[in-house]
Amino acid sequence: MARLAQIATARQAQLQDGRRLGFAQYGDPEGSPVIVFHDLWGNRSIRHPDDSILVRLGVRLIGVDRPGYGMSTRKVGRSLMDVVDDVMLLSKALKLERFAILGFSAGGPYALACAYRFPQIVSRCAVIAPLPPLDHALGFRALHPFYGRLFQLASGNESFFRLLMRGFIWFDAQRGAEQYIRELGGSLSYADQKVLSNINLFNSRREIWEEIRRGGSDPLVDEVATLIRPWGFHLQSIRIPVDIWWGEADAFCSPVVGERMAGLIPNARLRLEEQAGHFMLFSHWSAILQQLVAS
Repeated sequence: MARLAQIATARQAQLQDGRRLGFAQYGDPEGSPVIVFHDLWGNRSIRHPDDSILVRLGVRLIGVDRPGYGMSTRKVGRSLMDVVDDVMLLSKALKLERFAILGFSAGGPYALACAYRFPQIVSRCAVIAPLPPLDHALGFRALHPFYGRLFQLASGNESFFRLLMRGFIWFDAQRGAEQYIRELGGSLSYADQKVLSNINLFNSRREIWEEIRRGGSDPLVDEVATLIRPWGFHLQSIRIPVDIWWGEADAFCSPVVGERMAGLIPNARLRLEEQAGHFMLFSHWSAILQQLVAS
């Protein structure tokens, strides 16, 4: 496991194995710390565009780039636990004695892994529409058909999947990031389209996507390869409180996954919202954070 050097800067932490870990902090610097794990198409800046909400709730939000994303050095062959260990080292550099964790979509498995691995330090965990385990067919079937087939392709032939993603990034680079975000919105539910109609959020997602495609396709393939492997723990082994948030209008991943997770995690609470979609992280931002830091 890599060890963290003595000093972490405001934007990057230097790991003693030579890698760098990109991160950013928002909200109340003296508030309750919350480390957030971004989605597949995200980075360290994922949050609601109105930072006054963080200040009002007294939250110190810490977003972290996973290896290969944004300002973080790539780590070939990384596992869920490798990422969690990096984040725990960052928490020590930032002198966080206890903190909550938040995971959105593809960031959900990392948040759950962190809850499992460090119950003495993590006070509470919230996951919003998290990906299910993808080491069996049921997990793929719970996803939107396009993404289910995409992830299955990666599990069956990673080399071909890597070539496919290189071609996709090359093609996407020929057009504006706005076009990609609009096309993505067209495949989502009305609830999610409404969320993306917030111009500040739309611009934030565009900027994130621009950074991702500048980094190339390999970090995305690394991420998918990590998520389709066994997680390394059982949901039944998580002991801290876990809030599971799901929108019933989620077209990306079936809410049935949330019900199954809530049935497996001993101290889990499922919150199903009828009028919410996959992007309920943003539409329910205040409620999610309030519940996360309430204790």
